[in-house]
Amino acid sequence: MKPDALIEERFTRTWLSRPGFWGWIAEVNNRPLGVRYMVTSLVFFALAVVMALTMRTQLALPDNNLLSPDTYNAVFTMHGSTMLYLFAVPFVEGLGLYLIPLLIGARDVAFPRLTSFGYWMYLFGGLIIFSSFLFGEVPDAGWTAYTPLSGPKYSGIGIDFWLLGLGLLEIAGITAAIEIVTTILKFRAPGMALQHMPLIAWTYLVIGFMILFSFPVLLLATLLLELDRAFGFQFFNPSMGGSSLLWQHLFWWFGHPEVYIIFLPATGVISTIIPVFVGRRIVAYPLILAALLITGFVSFGLWTHHMFTSGIPELPMLFFTAASFMVALAAGIQIFAWIATLWGGRPRLGVPLLYILAFFYIFVQGGLTGVMVATMPFDWQTHDTTFVVAHFHDVLIGGAVLPFIAAFHYWLPKMTGRLGGEFWDRIGLGFIFVGYNITFVPLYIAGLFGMRRRIYTYPEEMGIGTLNLISTFGSYLLALGFAIALASLLWHARRGRPADPDPWKGGTLEWSMPSPAPPYGFRRPLVVGDLYPLWNPVPSESHSGDSAPRDAYTEELEQASAAMDCRPAGWRGNLVTDGLNGRPQAVQSLPGPTLLPFWLAVVMTLATVFFLAQQYMASAAMGFVSLVFIGWWLTREPVFDREEAAVLEAQLQVPLWSHGRHTTGWWAAAGTVAVLFTVFGALTYSYFYLRLYSDHWPQGGLPLPELGSSLLVFALLAAGGVSQFMSSLGWRRRSRTWVVFGMAVTLVLGVGFVIVQMMVLHAAPFGPTANAYASIFFVLNGFVLLTVLTGLALLGGALVRVIAKQESFTAPRLILWLQISEMLWFFAVFAGLACFLVAYLVPHLL
Repeated sequence: MKPDALIEERFTRTWLSRPGFWGWIAEVNNRPLGVRYMVTSLVFFALAVVMALTMRTQLALPDNNLLSPDTYNAVFTMHGSTMLYLFAVPFVEGLGLYLIPLLIGARDVAFPRLTSFGYWMYLFGGLIIFSSFLFGEVPDAGWTAYTPLSGPKYSGIGIDFWLLGLGLLEIAGITAAIEIVTTILKFRAPGMALQHMPLIAWTYLVIGFMILFSFPVLLLATLLLELDRAFGFQFFNPSMGGSSLLWQHLFWWFGHPEVYIIFLPATGVISTIIPVFVGRRIVAYPLILAALLITGFVSFGLWTHHMFTSGIPELPMLFFTAASFMVALAAGIQIFAWIATLWGGRPRLGVPLLYILAFFYIFVQGGLTGVMVATMPFDWQTHDTTFVVAHFHDVLIGGAVLPFIAAFHYWLPKMTGRLGGEFWDRIGLGFIFVGYNITFVPLYIAGLFGMRRRIYTYPEEMGIGTLNLISTFGSYLLALGFAIALASLLWHARRGRPADPDPWKGGTLEWSMPSPAPPYGFRRPLVVGDLYPLWNPVPSESHSGDSAPRDAYTEELEQASAAMDCRPAGWRGNLVTDGLNGRPQAVQSLPGPTLLPFWLAVVMTLATVFFLAQQYMASAAMGFVSLVFIGWWLTREPVFDREEAAVLEAQLQVPLWSHGRHTTGWWAAAGTVAVLFTVFGALTYSYFYLRLYSDHWPQGGLPLPELGSSLLVFALLAAGGVSQFMSSLGWRRRSRTWVVFGMAVTLVLGVGFVIVQMMVLHAAPFGPTANAYASIFFVLNGFVLLTVLTGLALLGGALVRVIAKQESFTAPRLILWLQISEMLWFFAVFAGLACFLVAYLVPHLL
């Protein structure tokens, strides 16, 4: 039964954006924000291309003096940083935020305000990095910022712009990962089991988890380096017990997974486009999925692949070589599956598929050379030569940029309602393909002749001038190809032929709606029972003639789908489904347009700017204001029509609110704990790394931490964990008195731990700048204090809700508050006890 016209009109109006400039700022819907991410990243891409052309012009001739050494270093640093941090990863996230809800049958992402906040953090972080040009202090230590070149002795304030701006970018990336993972797990269409999920959605699920366990490590590394630079900490100062190699280990734990975070969504694009242009299902879906999972997991075992010449022992390097080969095998599985899919059909050579075919040549070239540099003896010869430059451009341009342009062509009708072009797009692709190979094939040869990378010039006697001149000519052809391709896309986005809802005859859910996609996405969520639901739809009637009869489960899914048709009409809402089989579990209220994420991002950016200006009190004040905004954000209750909610609950036979793993909030909290766990793990690794390479521990004859008093201090925290566990038993038994008592005891013990531990640290016989041991000791304890304070704040908020008695003790939202606050508190207790073992007990034992 279809809803009446008034309900449909109200539903449509609910999902409309606000008009005007402030309406644009307040936007939280995933589709405009996803486009905003991609457009912003393309602007940064254009800037990076200009810088690349500048470098290639400098290297066109031997002994050229177009750029000075310092200027070249600055341009090189900003080119690499822009391409990797400001273009590739944000574009991947923007494409995912736009596509994922459409691919899985959702109306929006799980946390629309978080999407808005992430975009503003990304934009402001990029502006902070580029504002270094205005002050004449451009980062110049390379996009990897190796210490000691990026330390306080050898670099200026430009690196502070880089570190602090990059910190905002990492926060944006982490929020996008939590958003994407939660949306995929909990917002899939009714019946969309994991085996029915498109491969591109699988790639985003994999990279979402990869981001949660890699980006926090870079965020920590940038914080530690900034502490070295701003306050005299000693993490990376070898003369004070620190280690320059520690930065490389932390950086590449992030850096190599980042390559696959960029590459895997590109493979998802390819696995989506090829079946459509061939007109058949993807071959070897389970094998491709296994390759994705293997790549995501093994990519964390590759970081020393970049450090074969750093002097580490040969035995562990053999394991990293084997891991590199394993990833190459996983990529090969996907390549052969795509070829098999093409082989069995009659491909339509549309522009998206032509970009994919160009990808095959360039990426295979990069994959083969990747196996070469993963072999230690070969890497020892070509490390830090232009051979490596050509290799990773093969992987990043061939493996990512070309599929991304194919994705733009393929989904342009859904984004704009217009079709892309043909003639100029093919011309652009031709220039890109020819220009790319003319640019980078000579660099392979020059690298084998010994040309170093990251140099601003070279002597004529090396005999590589002709190779570099050819490479520079190719770079201009390549840039011209990109300009033609992107200009054609922009022109056709506004003036192209109007597109049908499904111009490609695709099989995934996004082609079931009008083009461009309406603000609400799906008016009625479709029931899914196949990998290609439009090619093999679920029968719409149980008496549908030749169609197979539907079982009771399918009938249940259809009833849920029908109940959500233009519902809820008075507020934004989406069906929450089971993470395994897509069975309806609840309805989640989604926020509408709001300025809160924007102002929070502004305040956090101001805190960063004040820190950059060394106005630390003002920075701390802005940090406190940020905490107030976050508290307001977390405590704002959703607004909805209770009468309509009751009707919807009755029709769906699922609750409007739920708790535990049924909810997106629980999964977001779990993602946050994963981030905190990763940071703590990286800190623990740093502690033992510094300990392993120190002759004496503690360094510099510093006294061992006093064991007896510290045991009593951390016993307070352990007791707080026990009391909170007893409180959790109380709320499971619905005893409000026991819950209040247990949480109050936990708060008292937690506050006592914070006060006593701060007194102990203040009375320590050494400060955090004494040496590397002192620095890591204080930072470990500081991390525990911050997590304990966060846990106490959440427990306090939950206790206020319990005492207020404004909600039934069985109310799902109250239970969810208790579950989330407990989750973070128990992590804080774990971190505290682990810190005691690492920083207090182990030094007495070893």
